[in-house]
Amino acid sequence: MKWPDCVTKEYVILKKILIETIDEYEWAAMAEDGRLVDLIVEHRHSRSIAGNIYVGLVRNILPSQFAFIDIGQPKNGFLNLTEHKAGVIKIKAGDSVLVQARKDPSGEKGASLSTRLDITGRFTVLFESGGGEMGISHKITGTDERARLRKILRAHLPKGFGAILRTDSEKKDEKDIAADLRKTLAIYKTLRETGIYQKPPALLYRENSALGELLREDVDEIILCDSERLTAVRSEVENRLSGAGCRVKLAEGGFPADLKRQAQRALEKRIWLRCGGSITFEQTEACVIIDVNSGKFAGVKNHRESIRTINLEAAKETAAQIRLRNLSGMIIIDFINMDEQEDIKALYGYFSSQITKDRIKVNIIGMTELGLMQLTRRKTRDSLNRILFRECPVCQGEGFIRR
Repeated sequence: MKWPDCVTKEYVILKKILIETIDEYEWAAMAEDGRLVDLIVEHRHSRSIAGNIYVGLVRNILPSQFAFIDIGQPKNGFLNLTEHKAGVIKIKAGDSVLVQARKDPSGEKGASLSTRLDITGRFTVLFESGGGEMGISHKITGTDERARLRKILRAHLPKGFGAILRTDSEKKDEKDIAADLRKTLAIYKTLRETGIYQKPPALLYRENSALGELLREDVDEIILCDSERLTAVRSEVENRLSGAGCRVKLAEGGFPADLKRQAQRALEKRIWLRCGGSITFEQTEACVIIDVNSGKFAGVKNHRESIRTINLEAAKETAAQIRLRNLSGMIIIDFINMDEQEDIKALYGYFSSQITKDRIKVNIIGMTELGLMQLTRRKTRDSLNRILFRECPVCQGEGFIRR
């Protein structure tokens, strides 16, 4: 599988998604001009269920106003019966209930569920709301464009619903956004009108496929290594992108060797930077700690410039690795200490610009005087390391072995 060079008057980034099944795992990778920028790995029998909609069976209700719902998973999901401002949800054991998974099961906990349904379209996310809430992706920054999109949303938002405009809605025609709202509303109505008559537990709607998470309008090509999935992938692309010029094709040989090397790098505890510095990743139950070291960097005569060089390269690589490794929760990055406020501000600004490329919401809390960058990243699924490895039972978790 060869990555063609793009030779045009203007440089164009070629974006491709590659999907390959290795053993019991499906690997979905996003590459931009041969550089791995995103990676999702799922076990074929334990895919993420976040966003999926089920008709569930109420098993039991706790006095604390939580209900356990059987949605056909190994562990019952849990539903907060006080999630609505209107009051407590009235259900009893044995009832059928339409629910959407908000978070995947984790450890001993089942999936977190909600009775409020969100339907994600190409440009919009439609959800039930009596107040008609409206939101616009934070990645759309232009004041005029945000005002235009808000006006469109106000004109076409169905009564009783709220909506969020996704990043791909930027600069799109009003008719395209309106059509997407109608499409998501039709899906919602079908689920509400017919779903409750299905025998529980049953999956009614799959939201969170690996391909769906990576798929964007600017993707040029999807390369599959499994002919059995060709029809399903083409159908998903058509539904999500409505025929936008994304090619789907088969290729033999699996991932290119350079992408495999990049994927392997995302599993290593320590990675080396081109300048000779290194980054170490430590994932604990409470948080993720990332340590930047000078390593083999010979440096230059100016000590300040040496530290600046290492930290800036580490900032770019760290932002990329957080995305590839799918690290979440509280993340602390220990950069090499810098004395000058000008350098600290430059590092903060550069890291901020790199982390905004992430498809998952990241909130930078701040940077301490000791050079500790603090941020949080929303969890959508387990990290790459925890999907592929488990704690070694011999050394009580000091090491990890392949699942």
